[in-house]
Amino acid sequence: MAILTVRNLTKSFGALVANNDISFDVESGTIVGLIGPNGAGKTTLFNCVAGLYRPTSGRITFEDRDITNLPSWRIARMGVARTFQVVRPLKEMTVLENILVGAYMRTGNPAEAMASAKRCMEMSSLSHYMDRRAGGLTIGNKKRLEVARALATGPKLILLDEAAAGLTTTETREMVELILRMKSEGVTILMVEHIMEAIMPIADKLVVLNGGEKIIEDVPGVVVEDPEVIRAYFGEKYSRRLRKGAKEGNDDGRDA
Repeated sequence: MAILTVRNLTKSFGALVANNDISFDVESGTIVGLIGPNGAGKTTLFNCVAGLYRPTSGRITFEDRDITNLPSWRIARMGVARTFQVVRPLKEMTVLENILVGAYMRTGNPAEAMASAKRCMEMSSLSHYMDRRAGGLTIGNKKRLEVARALATGPKLILLDEAAAGLTTTETREMVELILRMKSEGVTILMVEHIMEAIMPIADKLVVLNGGEKIIEDVPGVVVEDPEVIRAYFGEKYSRRLRKGAKEGNDDGRDA
């Protein structure tokens, strides 16, 4: 059953069409990857789903409720959280205080907010840094903090915008583990990602964009074999590496 549906979505900025007639589903309890080359329209689509942009045309529904033209704060209150490619911590606040900001969106009860924040902090492996100012964290910890703060809002769907970008191999592995923990907790995940070694092994489905249009929507094994996707994004040499890695469980590779 789809928790999110996007139907015939188009978003234009004057003469520039960033998204053109895009449709896809995100099934409840799954991880869906949104991939494609730079300029494909991924972040614009994310912003439409999150309510930061209003689509020029088309329809977006969340749990069968039309959210197409709702403001971002109302969509967040309904259970859709998001992170940003460029991390945005509240730099002068501690890690715990940052996560509490998300928790207070879920509840006005201080005890409940604190319990939720600490749980999300532990889930994100940040408890050791709870009293540290967020501005002094490493990029890997800032990325996890961004996820923890979003998670503290109690989302049913979380939108992750390049959560693994700029991370080391170890940090990427830790982020993947966090994403899988969120899925095990029942959170549905739609993620934009360029690090193929992060998304390919865990995605239930991939949606590929190119030039603002959808190329394909299918399981990873089918996507990496698609000729149009290979031409537009992977390249034949790298596509062979992805297929081999998927079969062997190989973690080696590069940022696509």
